[in-house]
Amino acid sequence: MTDTTPSPGGAAGGEIGYAAALAELEDILDELDGDEVDVDVLGARVRRAAELLRLCRERIAGARFEVEQVVAELEAEADAAATTAGVEPVTPETEAGAGASAEAGEEI
Repeated sequence: MTDTTPSPGGAAGGEIGYAAALAELEDILDELDGDEVDVDVLGARVRRAAELLRLCRERIAGARFEVEQVVAELEAEADAAATTAGVEPVTPETEAGAGASAEAGEEI
């Protein structure tokens, strides 16, 4: 049984979601690990497993890209809000500078 409900970001037309693809992939691996592998279907099962792996990797890459976009948007909003408030935005460079200043002050 496969899930034909399109997932967010997926194409309609019967493409399965990540969770369903992963579950099917696990079923195939269990089948291939068994002692009674049907040689007549072995090639087809390995080919299907490769398709599922590609789909899962694409979904992970898509989710990673989406998360990075959201984080970048949030950082831009925070920078804009800080600039509007007259506060210098916190960046890795300003954080490093603040830490160096504090350390220098401790040494005096």
